[in-house]
Amino acid sequence: MTESASSTSGQEFDVFSVMDWKDGVGTLPGSDLKFRVNEFGALEVITDENEMENVKKATATTTWMVPTAQEAPTSPPSSRPVFPPAYWTSPPGCPTVFSEKTGMPFRLKDPVKVEGLQFCENCCQYGNVDECLSGGNYCSQNCARHIKDKDQKEERDVEEDNEEEDPKCSRKKKPKLSLKADPKEDGEERDDEMENKQDVRILRGSQRARRKRRGDSAVLKQGLPPKGKKAWCWASYLEEEKAVAVPAKLFKEHQSFPYNKNGFKVGMKLEGVDPEHQSVYCVLTVAEVCGYRIKLHFDGYSDCYDFWVNADALDIHPVGWCEKTGHKLHPPKGYKEEEFNWQTYLKTCKAQAAPKSLFENQNITVIPSGFRVGMKLEAVDKKNPSFICVATVTDMVDNRFLVHFDNWDESYDY
Repeated sequence: MTESASSTSGQEFDVFSVMDWKDGVGTLPGSDLKFRVNEFGALEVITDENEMENVKKATATTTWMVPTAQEAPTSPPSSRPVFPPAYWTSPPGCPTVFSEKTGMPFRLKDPVKVEGLQFCENCCQYGNVDECLSGGNYCSQNCARHIKDKDQKEERDVEEDNEEEDPKCSRKKKPKLSLKADPKEDGEERDDEMENKQDVRILRGSQRARRKRRGDSAVLKQGLPPKGKKAWCWASYLEEEKAVAVPAKLFKEHQSFPYNKNGFKVGMKLEGVDPEHQSVYCVLTVAEVCGYRIKLHFDGYSDCYDFWVNADALDIHPVGWCEKTGHKLHPPKGYKEEEFNWQTYLKTCKAQAAPKSLFENQNITVIPSGFRVGMKLEAVDKKNPSFICVATVTDMVDNRFLVHFDNWDESYDY
């Protein structure tokens, strides 16, 4: 009996009739709160005097009244107004839920099903089934249009966010190059693999997360110390940590401080080994110089594959070295191997070949060794040091030889 009585009293209660309405503005007795009925038929708190004046002006030019839940008319579908009728409301025991930030109702994930009433996904109100659109999800054309426009706006925002992403963040692995493959087939496989990898989309975070990442990267890029702070130095650090530096005499000659000047300049062309595929020689360009180190760029490929080496690195060679030593040189993307010519390419690019005098490895004294191409041996997999595998000597350069693991990809060569 108690539950029945409370249910009946809940049905009779109407929030609209409790308020004092004047010029479209409702006042809650005993408080200074003022409300208005928005275009969705829901109550909205008025927080601005200008907003109150706008409501009064709109009311002065429009004759209408806010009906109570008991006064809800039963008009046929043909006479349904364009805007949601004010008598669409929440069923007993299921009040409308408003957002704390906007004061607007938001969609419920699991709306309560009430016999004879239909739930509107936009304004979160309930009304007669006869008043719904044919789809049954919205109470009026305005609500349906509002949801459609909102979904379209969200799609546009997602597209704009994707366009704003730095293309360098979408870095993809450079395709493998096979030594035994035919040049024509090799080029086609590279193009197909690049196209397939370009179809892969990287998941993006929200705008807030991206702004945070950009802010963090901006902090990391600050090379100069702030004003009033000293630059970091080894002497101060060792003293602070009460540590001892490793004596220089313990390092080998090639590990010690460089004595020659770095003569490489940005834009110079050369030949070199791909660090990810050490059996592959490519056309390279000096992209940046920093002290005794140089940043190399693969011609025709994205700068995300750029890598740093010392100026005296053993894996970089002057123009024409591959032709002279019988090594296969992979030309820039878009060039055919049989048609590539260094002189023509340098003229086309208006670039300069790096002088031979800059390459320290050209002056190495070759000491004969017993290793020969084709010999078998056992070798440690550098990418998985716990593995010792059957390998083959596939190349000889000066005092070094290239190790290839039998039946494995050339990306493991070293």
